[in-house]
Amino acid sequence: MKMRMLLLVVLALLPAVAMATNYTVGDEKGWNPKVDYEAWVKKHKPFYKGDWLVFEYQNGRSDVVQVDEVGYDNCDKANAISSYSKGHTYAFQLKEAKDYYFICSYGYCYDGMKVAVTAKKGPASGSSSSSSSGDGSSSKSDTASSKSGAESSLVKNSPFAAIVAVAFFFLRML
Repeated sequence: MKMRMLLLVVLALLPAVAMATNYTVGDEKGWNPKVDYEAWVKKHKPFYKGDWLVFEYQNGRSDVVQVDEVGYDNCDKANAISSYSKGHTYAFQLKEAKDYYFICSYGYCYDGMKVAVTAKKGPASGSSSSSSSGDGSSSKSDTASSKSGAESSLVKNSPFAAIVAVAFFFLRML
């Protein structure tokens, strides 16, 4: 009976351990001109539903505009899904498994200041807590939520794997 209770506790902890990853777009270079965002995506993929993209930019010199694929290909913000230009940081959560497209509408898009990310269903749960960015950003869709710009993930590291291993160990003993 005690083992079954322990197993239930371990299994109940699994969703809490599966936290999303935060990615600072462009890493230490941030959301700026002359950054190879295609290489950045290749370095960090796969991205998962629930992960966060954190854009760090210079207020008044750039913005973050979510567009569709056509807007991305043409650097056109005419049919923007959302636009963020206040403050210095914007955090965007990948809430669905789909393709996401972002550009800078200040003209830098033509020089490569744009990023396309595909979010997959997977280990990130999207249930991780976050706090407001405090920069007053708002748009047609979500308001900015922010977590630390540093990358962190319990999913891709050993605690998650250890809990799963313990759960399977106890299952075998039942």
